[in-house]
Parts: sequence; C-alpha cells; structure tokens
Amino acid sequence: MSINTFPRLVADIGGTNARFSLEVAPYVYSHTKVLACKDYKTLIEAVESYLNGIDVPHVEYAAIALPTPIAGDMIFMVNNPWHTCSISETKQQLQLKNVVFLNDFHALALSIPHIHSDYLIKVGGVSIDEYKPRGIVGPGTGLGVASLIRHPNGEYLAVPAEGGHASFTAFNPEEVELWQYVHKRFPHVSFERFVSGPGLQLIYEAVCHQQQVTISSLPSPAEITEKALSKECWLCQTTIDHFCRMLGTIASNLAITINAFGGIYIGGGVVPRILDYFIQSDFRCRFEDKGRLRQYLEKIPVYVITHDFPAFLGVSYALETMITKGYLP
Repeated sequence: MSINTFPRLVADIGGTNARFSLEVAPYVYSHTKVLACKDYKTLIEAVESYLNGIDVPHVEYAAIALPTPIAGDMIFMVNNPWHTCSISETKQQLQLKNVVFLNDFHALALSIPHIHSDYLIKVGGVSIDEYKPRGIVGPGTGLGVASLIRHPNGEYLAVPAEGGHASFTAFNPEEVELWQYVHKRFPHVSFERFVSGPGLQLIYEAVCHQQQVTISSLPSPAEITEKALSKECWLCQTTIDHFCRMLGTIASNLAITINAFGGIYIGGGVVPRILDYFIQSDFRCRFEDKGRLRQYLEKIPVYVITHDFPAFLGVSYALETMITKGYLP
C-alpha cells in the first residue's frame, strides 16, 4: 500500500447516522465518530464538521458508502434526510484527489473477508467454501442485499442489488393476512416493508389489527424490541417472531438464487440488538423450510455480523483497489 495516501477518510452513511473515521494505516482506524444525519443539511457539511473536529493533516483520499444505488454523478437517497449529493461537487469542495462512492451493501459485502471470526456469530449450517458466492442481507432503516464473489486469483468482486424491494411472499395463511392488511396501504408490498426497522412497526400494527387490539400509540422499533426481549408485551414478541421468520424467507431466497455456499451474512442494525432472541427464534427453521431444497439449505451457514463498523473495512478495500489498480471491486 502507498503510505503517502494516508490518512484516508472512510464513511458509512445510513438513513439515520453518518459514521466517520480516518484510516491511518491499512485497516487501522482512528477518530471514529457517529453523527446524526438530521443535524446537517448535506453530506459535505457533515464531512466538514467531522474533519474540523479532529486534529489531522489535510485528507486527500476518501471512500464513502451510501444507502442507495450509485449511478452517475448525482446520487439520490430515499431513506436519508439529505436526499441528494453530487460526487463531483463533494470531490471539489473537500479538495480530494480521489473519492470512491459505493452502495452501503456493496461496502458491507467487500468487508466480509476482512471481518475477524470473533465478530461473526454462526446460526446453523456447515462450513463455507471460500470460492463460492456469499450472500449479504441486512435490515436497518431499509433492507440491504448484496453478494460477493471471489476470483480464483484471490481478489473479491461485490455485486450490490436492490433485493429488499423484491415482492414479499407470504409463507402461511397468517402471513397472508399480514400482507393483506399492508397491501391496502401499499400496492406493492416488498420484503423491506416488513423486514426493516420501520417494518417492525408495520408488523406490530398488522398484528394488532389481526388480533383486534386497539392501538393507543404506535411504539417505536426500539420500544418493540425492548418489550419483546423483556417479555412484557406479547404483541411485541409476536412482532419479532414474524420479523425473524420473514428474514429467514428472504435469506433463503437469496441463498438459492446465488448458490451461496460461501455463506449468508446478516448485517444491519436490527438483528445484533436482538441477537440472543434471534438465535433462539424460528429464523433457521424458516431458512431451511424450502421443501425439496431443505437438504441443500441445511448445509449453508448463516452468520450475524456483530462488528460495530464493518463497512469501513469494505470501503477501505474498495479505495485501495481503486488507488492501486484503477477499478472498483
């Protein structure tokens, strides 16, 4: 690696928070901070606030992950209050020699080979084949999906996708009822409508309707998870149970679609917060419940990513590849 390109700015921008750090050496980070997106008008303003708050020389290289597809100079973000940003304007105003923008799950996919095993909690399955495709799915503000392929030469290529917007498929009559309730509000019911932070509220609302329970006030996603974990609200527990099963459905759909014998990896902010509950849930049962493909899926391991800032590893790999080889992996 070219030492004269350090320090490098790395950022993982979500729908709610913007995470920043300086990569001071290969995969070594310093001055990590988390800022609330709502406190800033633009990405540039947030970056400048971060850099002004730390004592470092001028940064000339940056890699930024955003929760949206990256195509062209102007980037549009549905789940972020900034809504838009320009790659060329960001590069110019921040006086960067090189900046890499990539989808957040593109970054998360590239991080997988660099995450220490201590931060990967296995939930069933056998062992991985390093050269088989890996699937990444993660519920947070939205539902991210991506895959990762390893080339025989050892390099990695990430394939970002918008699989969270795939049409939701109900597994049983109970889920059909939930879908019917939500369909009255949203003509297209995607997996993201259910399997995400906001999706927890929608499931809760649908369950209350199903059970003929009147809602005085809709709890936040955090309140739903807290009350489910403490077992003080059976409606919240039912909500989390549905969430885990539905995640099992889309995870297994991804697994059979890409032949994911490299494993399925669950990221995002929701599952790590309910990790023990999730491990004991029906997730794995639903994941394997694919009829004639049960034995196929039984072999595929699933891992929950517990690393606090995994996307930093991915954007670091992407930026290094761009600097040294001239292409985005």
